Amino acid sequence: MTVRDLVDVACEEDPRAPCLWLPSDLFPEFCAAIGHRPNAIGAVIYRNKTVRDGGPYCDITTRRP
Repeated sequence: MTVRDLVDVACEEDPRAPCLWLPSDLFPEFCAAIGHRPNAIGAVIYRNKTVRDGGPYCDITTRRP
């Protein structure tokens, strides 16, 4: 599975969550996969969710790390 597939699964598991956090090592790969760059606060919008870098060693989660 690619990081984009993993993010899609996380979005489907918790569709009402407004945010999604990714591990630091996956965040640049995800941005490249969707063709977006982080905005001024370091987030990208994907499937109506704010996707952010959650720091090292975090899981892909909809809860604040």
